[in-house]
Amino acid sequence: MISIVIPTYNSSRFMPDLLDSIFKNKIDDMEVVIVDDLSTDDTVEIAKKYPVSVIEIEKNGGPARARNIGVGKAKGDIIFFLDSDVVVMDGTIKEVEDHFRNNPSTQCVIGICATEPLNKGFVPRYMAMFEYIHLLDTPGNKVSVFAPRCGAIKKELFLNLGGYRETYKGADVEDFELARRICKVENIYLNPKMLVRHQFVNNLEEAVRNYFKRTVMWVHLFLKDKKFDNAGPTSPSNGIAAICSFLSLLALIAAPFVDMAMQLFALLMVIFVISNLKWWNFMRKEADLEFSLKALLLNYVLGVDIIVASLYGTITYYLKPESS
Repeated sequence: MISIVIPTYNSSRFMPDLLDSIFKNKIDDMEVVIVDDLSTDDTVEIAKKYPVSVIEIEKNGGPARARNIGVGKAKGDIIFFLDSDVVVMDGTIKEVEDHFRNNPSTQCVIGICATEPLNKGFVPRYMAMFEYIHLLDTPGNKVSVFAPRCGAIKKELFLNLGGYRETYKGADVEDFELARRICKVENIYLNPKMLVRHQFVNNLEEAVRNYFKRTVMWVHLFLKDKKFDNAGPTSPSNGIAAICSFLSLLALIAAPFVDMAMQLFALLMVIFVISNLKWWNFMRKEADLEFSLKALLLNYVLGVDIIVASLYGTITYYLKPESS
C-alpha cells in the first residue's frame, strides 16, 4: 500500500486543488494521511470533506515532526510525501506504484516539479525551471537530495533512519539532512515521470530571504559532513556561479581604486555565464531570450545573497558548533 503523507499548516487555499488532484489520480491500494500542525484557518474542515485520515496536532512542531507523526500512523509500506502547496500531475501516483513494483530493490525515489508553477510571475517560473533542469541528467538518475514535496520512501527504511530531525521547526533543510543519511545506506533515484506543480516564492524579496535562511542551514550541514550535492540548486556548478557573482561585484566596487579590477570583473562574468549555460539555454528555449536574460540577472543577485549567507553560516557554525 502507498500512504500519501501531507503536513499542513494554514493550507486551506491549497487543499481543494491538491486533494482533487490526488483523488483524480487514485489507485486501488492507497491512503491519504493529513497531519495538521495546529492550523488557524479551515484547513482541517476542508480536508475532512475528502476520504482522508486527518491527524490534528495539539502543539505546533513544524513539518518534520508532522511528517514523522504521519508515517507513524500510516498503514502502507511505501510512504509518498507531498507538500500541501502542490498539485499532483496525471499519472504520478501510479508511477510511484510502478516504480517500486518494477524496481524491487529501490528504497527511495523522488519526483520533480513541473516547469509551470502554481503561482504566476517571473520569479516563481524562474524557480520552477531552475529546479527542474538541475535535477535532470544525473548519472543513473541517482541524486543526493530528497524532496518531500514529491518523494517516496520505504517505510521500513524511513523508520530505521529515525525519520526527520525534529529540531528543524520550519520548512528548512530537514530534507537535505535526511537525504545525507539515506545516501549512506541506499541510493535515491529520480523519476521525472513523478510530477507535481508547486507554489514557489512570489517575488525577489521572498526569494532572497528564503535563499539566505536555507543557505545558512545548508552550510552548517556541509561543514558537518563535508559533502556536496550532485543535483539541484546546491550542486557545485551553482556554487561556482555564486562565487563569481560575489567576487565580480567586489571587483566592480573596487574598480575606481584598483588597477586590473575591471579585467578581473570581466573574467569572473565570463566564468559566471559559462557555469550557468546549461540552465540558461534551457530557459531560452522554453521561454524566450528576454526571460532568460532576466533570469541571468536574478541568478546573479541570488548568487551574491548565497555567498553572503555562506559566510554568515560559516561564522555561526564555528562560533556555535553545538547548534549545527
